[in-house]
Amino acid sequence: MDKLAIEYSGMNLGVLALWLLIATLVGFAARKIVRGKSVFGLWGDAAFGILGVFLIGTLLKAFSVSLTGWIAEFDLGPLNDVTKWLDIALIAFLGALVIRGVLRPITGKG
Repeated sequence: MDKLAIEYSGMNLGVLALWLLIATLVGFAARKIVRGKSVFGLWGDAAFGILGVFLIGTLLKAFSVSLTGWIAEFDLGPLNDVTKWLDIALIAFLGALVIRGVLRPITGKG
């Protein structure tokens, strides 16, 4: 069970705000791609993004897959410092797409 432990070190208000911003943006993008109805507006988009991070992030961690290492293989120049955030955004986007795709028959088209 230690394999799935989440580290919360270094969490502050700025990091929390960045998580919420990324989750809202990827949730909104997933809603536009899947063309689903808005569920609770931007708050719903943020919820889909956060749930997506936990869904896909837990699956990737269970199978010992790290997108941060894969992204770090590319030489991104000055963006090398933000590979963790690119990883979070990509995982949140994939998760939000999956959740929106599954819920689209229930919520209907937008």
